[in-house]
Amino acid sequence: MKAKISLAPPWITYWNEIVSTIGKDTSIQILPLISFGENNYFIILVVQDPQKAQALATLLKLTQEFGNITVSIFVTTSNGVIEPLPCPLSAFIIADLFNIALNNNPYFEGITVIKNPMTNENNVFPVFKPSVIQFFNDDISNLCQTFTEVAAKVFANVMQKTICNVPILYSTSCNN
Repeated sequence: MKAKISLAPPWITYWNEIVSTIGKDTSIQILPLISFGENNYFIILVVQDPQKAQALATLLKLTQEFGNITVSIFVTTSNGVIEPLPCPLSAFIIADLFNIALNNNPYFEGITVIKNPMTNENNVFPVFKPSVIQFFNDDISNLCQTFTEVAAKVFANVMQKTICNVPILYSTSCNN
């Protein structure tokens, strides 16, 4: 009898990224990945604070494609599914949303808005601790079979890179 080797699909890794970043806030519950049909998966976040839920619904990538597989994120409160805020949103409003969304997150250090000298437009810099996020991921290229990445990059993978044409540039803190 031969052992069958298989790797976790990317949507499982994506769910783990959500759990290992956004899910570190104790006021947010991430439900198990839900399969809906052949090619659709749902990730449901249950958020106690309606303001935090609105901020997360605006900042997170609510849809992620993996070939023919779609993962949809739903941010909910006791009142139901929360929709993202509509544009226009300024860089300073987006910065406030990061503060609201991540204020209890142990990886989040703060937010900075800096004017880009080339474009004269404001860029938003969410700043994260210089930490590594690691979880089991049956990665056969890694000795421990784990996913291992810098926190700022994992947050960048699950959150928007631009909102209302405002660039979001995820950064690691300059402090060691």
